[in-house]
Amino acid sequence: MFDPERLTAELHRELGAVRDDRPAVRHAGVATQLRLAGEVSTAGGRTVVRAEFDTPEAAVRLRRDLTELYGRTCGRGDVVTAGGRPQRYLVRMTSRGSDLARATGLVDRLGRPVHGLPPAVVAGGATVAAGIWRGALLARGRIARSSGRVRLLVTCPGPAVALALVGAARALGALATGQETAGGHRVLIRDPGSIDALLRATGAPGVADLLLRCARVPEREPSAAPNPMLETVNARRSAEAADRTAARVRWALDVLGPDAPPLLRAAGLLRIEHATLSLSRLGTLADPPLSKDTVAGRLRRLVRCAEERAGRP
Repeated sequence: MFDPERLTAELHRELGAVRDDRPAVRHAGVATQLRLAGEVSTAGGRTVVRAEFDTPEAAVRLRRDLTELYGRTCGRGDVVTAGGRPQRYLVRMTSRGSDLARATGLVDRLGRPVHGLPPAVVAGGATVAAGIWRGALLARGRIARSSGRVRLLVTCPGPAVALALVGAARALGALATGQETAGGHRVLIRDPGSIDALLRATGAPGVADLLLRCARVPEREPSAAPNPMLETVNARRSAEAADRTAARVRWALDVLGPDAPPLLRAAGLLRIEHATLSLSRLGTLADPPLSKDTVAGRLRRLVRCAEERAGRP
């Protein structure tokens, strides 16, 4: 039986046990964990690190990495269990000086907090992508199921972090989408192949195998059986709409030629090249990734520019 909470706990346990000796990858994981689940600040000539997690594995791993990676054998560090339900685990560390704050990359040379992930981590590309996502999943990642399909979710503190995670997922061969919800921002992975690739790349092959077995034996739900004829009609309508949109975009690019604004032209070329993809999926292929609404807006502006050039009402 598919149990999201049990699978999420197993994911954290498996990732918490991963050992990676590459300093850059470990640093990327620490920075991501702290950015999503905690904070680093300087006060009174001291660096204060504080982070809160749902599972002990994530907390213990962060404490170990802070000690081993940055050589902080002095000062005070501990993992404590906070009361309440669900159970929470806190990591607290205090170190003399501000060098630890700068070493994490979440505070700049002037002591100001860095928005998003540290520039050095983002610039690491595919080399540190596994560390970024390992830290993200340990900090705020969970497995969910919606409409009978498995989802991998990470809650983010802002759009800059979400964008960095989307880029890191792409470096691992996975398609991720940044979303803004009523409660904040998150990154969502829907595609089963992308979920499998990302879990194996970050060091959770056991959970990946469990999800594959769950996919082979889907749960029976009381919903009505699908109507094959209706699905065929909907698929045909979607394909026809995509063809019409691609044709209008192609016409717009022909009318505007080299005068097409670069951003609008790039969106149009993506639409033509991937005519059958949804706008959300199309946005993940852009560089940098774009939201569904941004892609739709650029395509509309491209066609509008062409209509004005052609003198259409």
